Amino acid sequence: METNLQHEDLLIKLRAKLNEDKIKLWEPPYIQPDNGISQSLQELAKKYSTALSIDLDTILQGLHELQLHSVDRSKANEEYKETGFATLRIKATIPGERPKIMKVQKKLYVMGSDLITAVAEEIGMAQIRLKLIFNGKVIKPTSSLEEQGIKNGVQIMALIMSKTPDEVKKEDEMYLEMKSTREDAALLSKYADEDYMKLEDQSGKAIELPAGERRALLVGLALHERGRAAARRQDYSRALVLLLDADRQLSECSSSILKSVDNYAVLQLDIAWCYLCLQSLSSATDAAARLARAEASLLRIYGEQHQTVAELKGNLATERVLLMRLYLLQGIVAYHQNKRAEARQLLDKAESELNLLRVDETSVCALVELGWSRAQARGGLRAAGGDRDRAHLLLAARRDARRDLRRRASDDRRRAREERKRGLCADGSAVSPQLVRGLQAMGYTRRRATLALRAANNRAAEAVRLIQEQPELVSTSLSTPLLADSEDSSDDTETTSSDVSLVEPDNKLIAELEAMGYESEEAKAALRVTNNSLDEAANLLVASGGHIVDGAANPTDPSTSAATSSKKKPNKHKKSKRKEECEMALERLSSAIRTEEDDHLDTTLIEEEEFLAQYKSLL
Repeated sequence: METNLQHEDLLIKLRAKLNEDKIKLWEPPYIQPDNGISQSLQELAKKYSTALSIDLDTILQGLHELQLHSVDRSKANEEYKETGFATLRIKATIPGERPKIMKVQKKLYVMGSDLITAVAEEIGMAQIRLKLIFNGKVIKPTSSLEEQGIKNGVQIMALIMSKTPDEVKKEDEMYLEMKSTREDAALLSKYADEDYMKLEDQSGKAIELPAGERRALLVGLALHERGRAAARRQDYSRALVLLLDADRQLSECSSSILKSVDNYAVLQLDIAWCYLCLQSLSSATDAAARLARAEASLLRIYGEQHQTVAELKGNLATERVLLMRLYLLQGIVAYHQNKRAEARQLLDKAESELNLLRVDETSVCALVELGWSRAQARGGLRAAGGDRDRAHLLLAARRDARRDLRRRASDDRRRAREERKRGLCADGSAVSPQLVRGLQAMGYTRRRATLALRAANNRAAEAVRLIQEQPELVSTSLSTPLLADSEDSSDDTETTSSDVSLVEPDNKLIAELEAMGYESEEAKAALRVTNNSLDEAANLLVASGGHIVDGAANPTDPSTSAATSSKKKPNKHKKSKRKEECEMALERLSSAIRTEEDDHLDTTLIEEEEFLAQYKSLL
């Protein structure tokens, strides 16, 4: 890699000199009809050899390479105007070999599959092992090149994904895992209110999302972690494909959600890091844009002077990892853009941050013996300035604070669920849980007590009178349903089909079902039949294929009667099976998404130090 960087450095310097002197190598007197080396080119090489203090032959070879490239590009432009055939430069990254540059000519209206086939044949690889990437996106086989933004003369990355039959098998397994990840996330997002998986922001506060965005976020996080795992194994081709897919998934989430967490910024840094490790950073214009997005995201989350992180965690030591890698990558990109002064400044900032992140490995091992992971130990030591005892106390305090916050959030969700079950009084106020318990102490069931308090607007005496004198009013006159309560499900569960017409579907629950793909009227009918129970409504829609007969319109219909019966006596087998499926999906998804706090902030700094040394030596 050192040799490649040195050659790239030479070309960068020569381009800068040519631009400065306004020299066009593809025009006389520098060009020869047979593409040979002219006298004028040799004289120019002597001039630049003296100015740059570089060997004459090296300078001459570099100028001739740039000249041939310019001539090829000029011919390609003329050919495109005359024939419509676009010349595409393909940079193939093959594991263990130097990158290979090739040219492929295609009309831009052809499908992506045509280009994939042509490149695969040129390299001598099976199409299944090839991924083409342009402008930060994997080229789709089913869309035209023009639709995917590809133009004449652009450079495209070609990644070779596997080699041996075993690796091909693993690759197939990876795509099956990606498919499984999407399906698991869809299942869990469907039952989001059952808390199978919680999403939190930087402070540990729970994030509530619509089902569609929740599914996209879960898939994006899972693919991101799979990509990070591949990068840790230095399988950067696979990592880049997974990370780009994760980026596509997260783009489906609202910007407000992405602004509250640093996952998006970390993903952009990870993609740029893969470009660097694949030796494609110089040609990946996408990298600079991603680093700008990462910087803007970190600025929003951490604050101008990173005061937000300091308020949340008491320091910003662990977050320095992201800042260090950001400065390092920005410096390398600036170097490849020949912004040497800016590159030197950014690399110096990266080095300064890196020096603050170094920790003693003996102290890391000591904290591991106390039960902390290596990632937690390194983070704690960085936060404590290397003090082992203080690091242990900081880690324990942070763990306890997050645990308390999660417990409070769980209690808040439980109270909200109970409040939703109790519903609202006729005047719009919430039913008092204290009054419900008071009536229960008098011998009334929870359901009757709740219904009576609704009708009586939380007046206990009036509620007792209604139960005793007008029991039929309590059971049938309310337009707002009472959700099933497992604690007294055996009491007062009989509901006639005429009651279904009195149920007003909850708008939030309608929106949840619509996000799952059901029509509005189907969702409303299912919610009426199931007394506004989201889980039972979803099960009913799945079982009926989405065709629900509204009980209000046709209470005697057999299908409605069956649904009402299902409401009265929930199918325990279906619930048990669904719970089992959700738990299995959670286990698979949890194995994909590493839940260890701040794991993404951990690094041994070895690779960063190597890249820093390489690029500083070039400057």
